[in-house]
Amino acid sequence: GELQTYWLDSTGETGTSTTSGESDEEDSKTGDVNSAQVTQVVAAAPAVPSADKYNRLVAWNCDILAKLLTQIVARRESRSTEPDAVAEIRKLEEQYGSNRYVLSEVQEIVRLPKFEADSQRVDPWSVQLGEEVLNQLKDYVQTLAAMYRDNPFHNFEHASHVTMSVMKLLSRIVAPDLASAPTDTEEALHDHTYGITSDPMTQFAVALSALIHDVDHPGVPNSQLIKEQTSLAAVYRNKSIAEQNSVDLAWDLLMDDAYSDLRRTIYVTKTEFLRFRQLVVNIVLATDIMDKDLGALRKGRWNRAFSEQSSDSSEDDVNRKATIVMEHLIQASDVAHTMQHWHIYRKWNQRLFKEMYEAFLQGRAEKDPSSNWYEGEKGFFDFYIIPLAKKLKDCGVFGVSSDEYLQYAVQNRKEWDLKGQELVAEMIQGFRDQGRVPEKLPAPAPEQAPASDLKVQDKTLV
Repeated sequence: GELQTYWLDSTGETGTSTTSGESDEEDSKTGDVNSAQVTQVVAAAPAVPSADKYNRLVAWNCDILAKLLTQIVARRESRSTEPDAVAEIRKLEEQYGSNRYVLSEVQEIVRLPKFEADSQRVDPWSVQLGEEVLNQLKDYVQTLAAMYRDNPFHNFEHASHVTMSVMKLLSRIVAPDLASAPTDTEEALHDHTYGITSDPMTQFAVALSALIHDVDHPGVPNSQLIKEQTSLAAVYRNKSIAEQNSVDLAWDLLMDDAYSDLRRTIYVTKTEFLRFRQLVVNIVLATDIMDKDLGALRKGRWNRAFSEQSSDSSEDDVNRKATIVMEHLIQASDVAHTMQHWHIYRKWNQRLFKEMYEAFLQGRAEKDPSSNWYEGEKGFFDFYIIPLAKKLKDCGVFGVSSDEYLQYAVQNRKEWDLKGQELVAEMIQGFRDQGRVPEKLPAPAPEQAPASDLKVQDKTLV
């Protein structure tokens, strides 16, 4: 018969999510790595009491980012990179700081550095960032954490969970051990991974983008912000509102004078600055899977990159594939709970339901999410999650993780089919016990759609 999983709820609560950090613990259990380059940045994030969770998550994220920074510095020293004048970089910072329409910066192809053998090898473990840089990094992450609203789902813990998934996937890419591998092996693996594993800046940008991608999330989807005619919707022209706002806020914070040493560690040349900015913009905006224009751009890029006619012979082909891989990496990580163990999926599903039901009770949603949550989740798995997991596999660079993510997605879909209706009833009962369920619920919507703000356009993967 079909194998089912049961978990003992020792809290005695029904229909509520736990806050003990199971998702973090699960990632640490399955986070074994193949890449020596990334192994050192994958730290175990232990399950902790909720009272300590904030500080522990801040410390964990700081550790991840600091170790990636040491790799950036080591690579720079290995290649004897000459820094540009601070005034020239500052001019670029001011130029990009004045742009209030981040979406206009999204590019079809993000260009990564070509392979270049190091003239000398500098071990990242020998790099000392300095107390000032580490203090600024900690302050920056703490401030980012405070900029996240206290939403049930779109909160700092979610951002940390996405970061953990990103680092797990990066670590599973078969990559060269740059401290000892022969040059020809390095070059071959650079080509195999489209340059992602050979560039510490790219890895840092991916991790930071995961951490900032939902800063100041309002707890409702972009469509609701447009309907409410909010000031943010006007600023961002009703396009990728929450995502552009997150980039702007996190970027403006980083540009503060208080983080000048941190910035001079992330980039020291105009080329590094421009690549860092482009990576952050493209990766964060990739989390908006509802925008039709962005979706069409991604679909066209995938078809060009991984069609039978594509090749790795041109620089554009390689960079296009790298861009696609990074976008799918962040998209999969943004919904990583659906591709992890059942109890993790259930925990975050409950939190998302709570967030959307709270919005409904506040009059910030047209439809009662419970009316279609069960069917909507099935559609979300069938038309977004499982196809996305398959595309992770089709990218060809994530090794066993792509199989693992797909297997969990398929199993969670089966388990939801069996238990989902009961779980929805439990979640509704939780609100009913609080006396918060309206006496007369709206009739179910005639059309069935995925039950989250991470939806599917026309039932196709965007």
